[in-house]
Amino acid sequence: MKKILFPTDYSETANNAFKYALQLADLRDAELYVLHVYDPPVISGPISPSLVDNVIKKNEFQKLEQLHANSPVLKTMRTELNLEHVEVLFKVKEGLLIPELLKAIEEQQIDFVVMGTDGQNESLQKKILGTNTLNTITKVKVPVLSVPKEAHFTGLQNIIFTTLFAEEEQKTLDNLVEVAKKRNATIKCIHIQQKGCQSCEQIYNQWKERYKDAPVEFHIFSNENVERSLIDFIDNNPVEMVAIVQRNKSFFENLFSKSTAQHLAKHLKVPLFVYKA
Repeated sequence: MKKILFPTDYSETANNAFKYALQLADLRDAELYVLHVYDPPVISGPISPSLVDNVIKKNEFQKLEQLHANSPVLKTMRTELNLEHVEVLFKVKEGLLIPELLKAIEEQQIDFVVMGTDGQNESLQKKILGTNTLNTITKVKVPVLSVPKEAHFTGLQNIIFTTLFAEEEQKTLDNLVEVAKKRNATIKCIHIQQKGCQSCEQIYNQWKERYKDAPVEFHIFSNENVERSLIDFIDNNPVEMVAIVQRNKSFFENLFSKSTAQHLAKHLKVPLFVYKA
């Protein structure tokens, strides 16, 4: 059985992303691990060890109270979505988010991470994903579904998948096809044709043959500006999710560079699924 990790601070943004985490768990017949990580209290000055211990215990108790106070909200969402059958496990950890995420991924053999994103107060470069989500995507080795605060769950009918027609991307597309078939959704593959590519047409025909019986459409553009082409396509087509493969650091930084982040932040109000090459 697959396992999905959902880190949360029980904010409105996180609760919104929980709906997507539940749906993904249901689609993939997966267990959903809800993880709440909190920082230990910072104590300075001449304080006795016993007092420090009491402060820490009090802090832990307050955090656990927060967990129990908010869990009913998540349970209500499960009921509203008719997903009570999805197995949900709650975990509370003291520490820093990224190290605890990495530890949980390894210990629980996590397949996917789902995170809510609120970049409202972030710098321009990190406006789309937010600091925590950006750090998670760049450091973990499993796919990450980033759900922006503005996203509204309306089902899943149209998925955009950006592709270079690279062989290592086919496994990702196969996974998306599996999801699309279950939801009667359509995958719209976007390929930006590179200048001087001699084998593009041949490879394109191979992909068309491979996915001829799958709910996949192909859209080929000659525009060299990947970001602009993606924005224009989203503007003119219905879409509920965008999926990309993180091929290398330079590609990812280019996609979310300072020059294009403002445009993407304005237009991309749907979840972004980042797979690993």
